[in-house]
Amino acid sequence: MTSGRPILFNVSGPYAVGKDTLIDAILAAHPGRVHRVGTITTRPASANADPTYESVTADELARRTARGRWIVNRQLGGAVAYGTSIDEIEQVAGQGLICVHSIYAGAQGAGKLREVFGRRMFSLGLLAAHGGVETQLAVLRRRLLERGRDDPATIEARLGHQVEALRYVEDNPAVPTADGSMRVFDQVLVNAVLAQAVERVLAIFAEVFGLA
Repeated sequence: MTSGRPILFNVSGPYAVGKDTLIDAILAAHPGRVHRVGTITTRPASANADPTYESVTADELARRTARGRWIVNRQLGGAVAYGTSIDEIEQVAGQGLICVHSIYAGAQGAGKLREVFGRRMFSLGLLAAHGGVETQLAVLRRRLLERGRDDPATIEARLGHQVEALRYVEDNPAVPTADGSMRVFDQVLVNAVLAQAVERVLAIFAEVFGLA
């Protein structure tokens, strides 16, 4: 059984639900005390749009994740892979920093992270609205259209892959850990009004990690 405060704060949810905005608020509120965990991925990524994402080839991802301890999850029907370094989290936590991360809301993402870290992680599931999958997708669709970054066809293609993540957060299954069986998410938060969600997440984070 592990003891003490968690070393890792995770936020998981569907695409465009506001994960990065909430994590950025945590980083801004606690400068010098929080480390955002990096992600390697086979999807195209830019330093400006995805500052903690490193784009690599499939061969490079396989080579790097063969050394050390990693969580690798595949999305979009297996077309895109993402890697999270367990060793990075352990090493940074050993330096006295709190790690924050956002990993895919699925068994091979948030579920595996819970299995590895047990009570040493606080995990937050994030949804866009109250209601079922269709209600969730409608809200996400509206937000994406309002952003104006993608055409409707691209948005629909992306949303089609979010049903699994939505259902995983809603189901919040239990998984085995060194601390016994635990739900993947300690809390599920609805980000219906961004300002209220930011305030709530900052309060949760401060309470979990004993920060003033």
